[in-house]
Amino acid sequence: MIKKKYVNLFIFLFLIFSIVFPLTKMLMQVKWDGFLALISSITFKTALINSLSITIISTILSLLIACFLAYTINKTNIKHKAVLKMLITIPMLIPSVSHGLGLINLFGANGIISKQFGFDIIGFSGIVIGSIMYSFPIAFLIIDDGFKYIDNNLYDSAKVLGLNKYQIFKKVTYPYIKKPIFSSMFAVFSMIFTDYGVPLAVGGKFTTLPVFLYKEVIGLLDYSTGTMIGIFLLLPAIISFLFDTISKDYTISNIENSNNEVSNSRVINIILKIFTYMIITFILVVILSFVYYAFIDNIVINPHLSLKHIQYTLDYGITKFIFNSLLISIGVAILGTIISYSAAYLTARNKGKIYNLIHILILLSLTIPGIVLGLSYTISYNGSIIYNTFIILILVNVIHFIASPYLMAYNAMKKINPNYEIIAKTCNINIFNLIKDVIIPCTKSTIREMFVYFFVNSMITISAIVFLFNANTMSLSLLINNFEGNMMFGEAAIISLIILFFNILLKIIIYLINRKEERKKTL
Repeated sequence: MIKKKYVNLFIFLFLIFSIVFPLTKMLMQVKWDGFLALISSITFKTALINSLSITIISTILSLLIACFLAYTINKTNIKHKAVLKMLITIPMLIPSVSHGLGLINLFGANGIISKQFGFDIIGFSGIVIGSIMYSFPIAFLIIDDGFKYIDNNLYDSAKVLGLNKYQIFKKVTYPYIKKPIFSSMFAVFSMIFTDYGVPLAVGGKFTTLPVFLYKEVIGLLDYSTGTMIGIFLLLPAIISFLFDTISKDYTISNIENSNNEVSNSRVINIILKIFTYMIITFILVVILSFVYYAFIDNIVINPHLSLKHIQYTLDYGITKFIFNSLLISIGVAILGTIISYSAAYLTARNKGKIYNLIHILILLSLTIPGIVLGLSYTISYNGSIIYNTFIILILVNVIHFIASPYLMAYNAMKKINPNYEIIAKTCNINIFNLIKDVIIPCTKSTIREMFVYFFVNSMITISAIVFLFNANTMSLSLLINNFEGNMMFGEAAIISLIILFFNILLKIIIYLINRKEERKKTL
């Protein structure tokens, strides 16, 4: 039987070689004498100002949309809330570059809508809209989760005390959703600031820092300059990490409350419902634009039904790229779930310096943008046995996404009776049998959520693997980049739909499994 200390050592060494080593080696490759020249260059200053302006505006608007949607779902009597939440989070199931592509389909120079009204959103406005669409579902989920833990008894007490609606919001609602709002603000800011998919697709000549890094590394093979740019991309995520580490949540309710107090203002309810349906309609219109482009010959020259784009993708060997994506995503989901779950068990159920260090190292991965992580792997493992293989693609994705599934498992472990290990030791029960027979059955739904998170994000990611693939390991998401860069929007639309199909399929399968288990519990 494998001893626990060997598991500790394996996970610790895994994190060292997959996080600490690549980042350290990347920083060692920097030619710091060129740092001043870089930050004083007009190109860098322009890209930095562009990134900050885009990120600040997009973050504010994304948070406002997320807050309104979360409030609508939790504080109004809107119907079919589960379905609406699923539709709101659809943008999370396709790559960020696909959001840019969808906007081009609708509002580009020859877009379905812009062609009728004579406008073009390529540039600043296009990046802002695409960034909002890409990021607001994440903020919505974080804030929505905060609403679930509001104690409704406090609303009754506030009404008895004669507080008005503003005072109730300030004294009851806001304290529960304050930290989720700030957490989502930093998360969204980091996502937008480090994303290059939307700017690359819809930015035109409007250059942002991630696009600047991408061009320096891919176009000029200048790893030193790319690393220095990457350092700037690390800053927002580091600030976000420090905020979540030192901030405290002062709410005292630990029980999820599924029956939130509903607003009795009919006017507000109607406005919020209309707003929600408008957002969902926009999301669906963008998705449907992929279908339109996939089955239209040429929107400018010959806007008639055609199967030529499907035929081309078949001739291009699309099944190979589907296989690659599924292989990478399933590999990441299995390996990532095993490692993050094991690490969560060790850190949540044990005390000691090694466990604290493992916890910190995993949370550290939150501060590393995908494009920076991919660059560090390129510098560190170029020429090694795993370079240009599926192994390095699986490994980089595991590290890129490990923090969130780890925290899911960590929080689940903390809710399990802490005395189980003591009882097992007293009864001479092996710790691995305890995990297999007790801990895992108690956290099955969390394990499934972890698997889905790893799979979905591995299907849509581009940034973490953009420097690490070759012709034999290219994934579907990278193929979108290829087609979009060659103005083959019909083919790129088909790839986006294929990715969306597999991600929705997995979510439906997991939903049915969870529903089946819930029915068993009620019998």
